[in-house]
Amino acid sequence: MTNASRRQHGFGIVGALDQEWRELVGMHPEAVMGWAVRHAVLAPCQSLDDVLFAAKQTPDAVLAALLAEVSAGDRLAGRVVLQALVGRIARMAQRDPRSGIDDYLVALWQVINNYPLARRPVRILANLSMDTLQAVTRERSWVGRSGLRLCPSTELLEELLEPAGLDGRPIDSAPLVELEARRVLEVSSLLCLIEKPDAALLTSIYADGLTGAQAARRFHISASNVRVRCSRAVRRLAAHAVELTDVA
Repeated sequence: MTNASRRQHGFGIVGALDQEWRELVGMHPEAVMGWAVRHAVLAPCQSLDDVLFAAKQTPDAVLAALLAEVSAGDRLAGRVVLQALVGRIARMAQRDPRSGIDDYLVALWQVINNYPLARRPVRILANLSMDTLQAVTRERSWVGRSGLRLCPSTELLEELLEPAGLDGRPIDSAPLVELEARRVLEVSSLLCLIEKPDAALLTSIYADGLTGAQAARRFHISASNVRVRCSRAVRRLAAHAVELTDVA
């Protein structure tokens, strides 16, 4: 079996998980009732589908409730969290020529069962995705593979990292589209989309809020070099914006 056909075959597990989910939905009403009693955010829920829908509406609150149940040993709650992320994780795996969907799902399950809820109670969906990507990357390095190269495309990051303010005006570092520039740049560096020095330069501007002149002094380069490098790096990342948004 070729790598391509093996990868395509591996995605059959997503269909199997969806089929299992349809079977689970008609079962375990008592579990949902128990969650509803213990967590106000789940009070309106009567089925697993209701819980999954609620997770899409208020992800932090619902995922926090489910992860609290996971920490108490409830595997079904973990299965709901996994179902909430299956689509996102599948898209990440599709863009990775070196690891399969099964690698990502195994990593996701481990991340779900070890998530430090008390320390990271917000941006849970993004954290679970990022932790899964990092776990797959670490696993691949342990078995001797090198160079993470995902293959994303398209245009939202330019909005997020729009190179305004390089003329000396301070840049508003507030996150756009509910993403933090620092996280986007961390992911970009991890995926080898830009070199580490360029990631550090962009971070100083879009996350730390330095002006172009201040960044030039920090990195001992000219202001014009700052503009050129930032513009070039942002154009490179803009080509991968939708996928970066998914991962970040």
